[in-house]
Amino acid sequence: MKEWDEDDWQRFEDALRTREPWDLAEEMLPPGDIGALRELAAKLDEERAAAQVQLEPLLISMAAFTAADVERDPAYRTSAIVALLTSAVETLRERQPQFALAVATAAVTIAGKLSDAHELRTMSLLGFARLERGKVLFIIGRYREAEEELRRADEAFDVDPHATDWENARVSLVRANICVEGHRFDEAMSEAKHAARVFDSFGDIARSVAARLVEGGVLFMQRDFRSAADVLDALAEEARRTGDRLHLARARQTAGNCYIELGQYEKAEAHFFEALTLWDELGFDTERVRTNWSLGVLLMAMGDLEGAIERIDESRRAFEALGVVNDAAIARLELAEALLLAGRPAEVPELLRNVVVSFTSEGMMHNAKIALAYLREAIEAGAIEPRIIRHVRDYLEELPTHPTSVFTPLR
Repeated sequence: MKEWDEDDWQRFEDALRTREPWDLAEEMLPPGDIGALRELAAKLDEERAAAQVQLEPLLISMAAFTAADVERDPAYRTSAIVALLTSAVETLRERQPQFALAVATAAVTIAGKLSDAHELRTMSLLGFARLERGKVLFIIGRYREAEEELRRADEAFDVDPHATDWENARVSLVRANICVEGHRFDEAMSEAKHAARVFDSFGDIARSVAARLVEGGVLFMQRDFRSAADVLDALAEEARRTGDRLHLARARQTAGNCYIELGQYEKAEAHFFEALTLWDELGFDTERVRTNWSLGVLLMAMGDLEGAIERIDESRRAFEALGVVNDAAIARLELAEALLLAGRPAEVPELLRNVVVSFTSEGMMHNAKIALAYLREAIEAGAIEPRIIRHVRDYLEELPTHPTSVFTPLR
């Protein structure tokens, strides 16, 4: 059986918008069921249209959305509102992650209130709202909160009699990526392989590729860069064959990082530029910034410190504009290291005085402040050096996945 590509699915969707398949379906239904189905479809269309009118002016900006306070206003308490808010998160997630988080939180809150009142059309609406919120939390580095949201998404799908393994597999895929970041590699592979099997059984080839990309991520984190690059390049070709630009870009991005570690700089550069082009086409601003950051790291490895400084600084400023606070902090530290190596130490103190991190856990925030205080003490003492910056940077990068880790100064 031929696997369906993006064009096949588009033709299928176009066919569903014509009258013929629905006429055939009506012929197969008992006569008494047709009227009820048409009535339900008309009601859902009416609810969706009303919800679009309500939400359209609010989704223009975060300020407009916040001012409307949709979580408290009973006028927005419908299943259609939850569905549209959840869809909006997918659109906003990469371009405006903080706005996406606010929208996802509203979707979860409204769905929860409807569920408590036994007025939510299906518990899967709550499941998808929680899943999207979990994705946003993962993107902005709040891993523990993301995992809790995913756990509750699974619970919502589990109590919906109409949900299938496919919904839970989508949760497993996000959880697998969080496990990679937390160095829980066995768990990551287990979640990813389960998700891939389910997606394959449903013919969801794009998500199956996404699940198999986790293997490449695990191998990269385990520093088996050659094996990781081989896996990722093979998946990239599969994604290219099916027209899956999203996972082609992700495979190229991670493989490029492998090639930096392998010292194959020209190959890394080609992978990154292909990924950049794809992120531009897809409109994924956050991912584009991360690839630009990787190009800065590549230039540093090649000895082009001025080029590296320019790229990393661009990324740092873009992360700050997007509100991706912790990645912006790590980029500041990497930029400071590059400035020191380039013989520009005078620029470092001001850059590092403004390092800001954000953790919801008081314990993590306390430990992060200790690390930053150590950094500032080194600056004030005139003893700042690349290894100190690298030590603090590595600690802050690992803190979300090792929240009880205590900062230890270098000796």
